[in-house]
Formats: sequence, C-alpha cells, structure tokens
Amino acid sequence: MKSNSFRYGWMKMCFTAIAGLALAVMSIAPAAAQKYTMKIATATPKGNQNVWMQRFKERVEKRSNGEISIKLFPSSQLGTIPRTIESMQLGTVEAWIGPPGFVKGVESRYQVLDAPGLFDDLGHAHRSITDAKFRDLYLNLGESKGIKGISIYASGTIAVVVRGKAIRKVADYKGLKIRVLASDMEVEAMRRLGAAATPMPLLEVLPALQRGTIDGVKSALVIFVPFKYWTISKNLTESDEGIIPIVAFVSKLWFDKLPKRLQTIILEEGRKLEDEMYAFSLKERKILRSIWVKNGGTLIKLPPEEQKLLMSKMATVGETVVANKPDVKKIYDVLLDVTRKNRKN
Repeated sequence: MKSNSFRYGWMKMCFTAIAGLALAVMSIAPAAAQKYTMKIATATPKGNQNVWMQRFKERVEKRSNGEISIKLFPSSQLGTIPRTIESMQLGTVEAWIGPPGFVKGVESRYQVLDAPGLFDDLGHAHRSITDAKFRDLYLNLGESKGIKGISIYASGTIAVVVRGKAIRKVADYKGLKIRVLASDMEVEAMRRLGAAATPMPLLEVLPALQRGTIDGVKSALVIFVPFKYWTISKNLTESDEGIIPIVAFVSKLWFDKLPKRLQTIILEEGRKLEDEMYAFSLKERKILRSIWVKNGGTLIKLPPEEQKLLMSKMATVGETVVANKPDVKKIYDVLLDVTRKNRKN
C-alpha cells in the first residue's frame, strides 16, 4: 500500500510538472513565432522606386530572419496614391514610396522639396537632402499625422511632355494646362510661366493627355518612359528647374508596434539604400533617355538664354510660397542652409 501510494504520488507530481511545462511553452511559443507583414506600395510599374522596394525587401527579410515578411505592390495595386496614403495612416498599408509632394495634403511641410531653382545639379540635390541636419528633421515631419519617413534620395530632374508644339522656350508654356503634383510650389511655378497647373492622380494622367483634357505633364523620365508617353507625344523637354525626390514612408501605427530591434533594422536598411539608389538613378536616367529616343522621341534642352530666363522666374518661388506659412518656412530655411553647405565651390 505504501509503495502504491508513493508511486501514485510520484506520477501525479510528474504529470503536474509536465502540464505546467507545456502551458509555459504554449504561452511563450506565440511570442517567439510572432510575424509582421509589411505591404509596400508604389505607383510606378518599374524604375528606381521598384528597385528600392525589392532591395529593401531582400535585406530586411534576411536581417530579421523572416520575422518581417514583405509584399510588394507596384502600379497602384492597392489604390490611388491618396487612398494608399490614407491607408498607411490607418495602418492597413504599412509602407509607400514616391515623391513627397503627394503627401502635402497630410503634412504641408513636405512640399519644400518641390521648390524649383534650389540645386545646381542632381548631385548637389542628393547631398543636400541626405545631409543629417535636413534629412532627419524632414523624414520625421509627419509622425504626428501617422506617417514616418525611412529613406530619401534624389532620383531625377524635372521634364515636361506636351501635345502638339514642343516647349523650346519659356514663352511656350503660356496658356497650357499642365499636370503637376498638388503642391503650392508647383502651382506657383506654373503661374509664373503663364500655364495653368492641373493636379491629377498619376493613373489618370496619360488618358487625360490623350483626350486633350490637359496639354502637358510635368514629371520625370522615370514616369514618361515606363508609361510609354511617346505614344501620345514625342516631345520631351528636360527643363531641369527642380528635382524629383523620392521618400519611403511607413505607417507610424504599424512601426510603433514593432520590437525595437526590428525598428532598428527598418531604419538602418532604409538609410543604407539612399546613396545606392541615387547612384542607380544616375545610370537609370541614361538608359531611359536612350529608350525614349529609340522609340522615336525627341529630347529637348532649352537654349542657354532661355534656361537662364526660366531659372530667374523660378528663383523666388519657394520664398513666395512659404512667406505666410511660418511652419513651412522653418523647414524651408533649413533646406536653404544645407544647399549652401553642400554646394561645390
């Protein structure tokens, strides 16, 4: 009896210990197996933004050992740009990459990079916008609105495609309806040239140009070539009065739920890609120019005197737009400081 009682007690103790261990393992397992999905959207079907997404995906998934699973959605598959940005604020889309001028409706200070006439060339632009004094401040501007920048680079310079008569001098802008982003900077720039600025979602632009609803489009080669604008107009004027910056944003709501180690991976990999993507964009630009010409397109540069006239009209656009906007002027002044600092003598 004593032996049986001892055996029973010992077995009961073992079962209790095993049950307790099992419960402990079950409570720990879900946390250890936690996975985070990151959907990254962009409007372009191909180009440097898409390359950024692919490289970011590969590196973050590898560094996180699969804790972050990234899915890519090019060509506005998750909706128009405004809808995607709204979804990012809500946390249903985790990331979006594109020109920050599109985010002006969320945070007006993002538009400062749309100011024309600030940079000597694309290299000067990239050095300036990635300068720590400007970069870190600029990327965090939208945090209170639900978005956070993680990467920025200069991808190209401004170009214009128009139906009919090509733009070969400043006077050729007069009377045209030209699609722009929705920033005050671009609207003011077009006003000074005598053109009507017409904001419009990217996917609506090519049909609108085809129908004649608009006369021209202000954008860059990275848009004109993949979308085959040469099928509507062969005339592309490289006006170069401003740049096309690219910023990758993440949902602040989603980002704040990540463990610190994963946040660090996201931020570090975004930063590492900046100089790399600028270098890629320089090579890409040469390829895009050759593709445009190969398909019967014409690349036009304004004569020196006309380019000088254009830049003189653009020189004070930024100053005018920010004059009565103290919050925008503050970040604009920081941008001016870094442009002076990063100008080659």
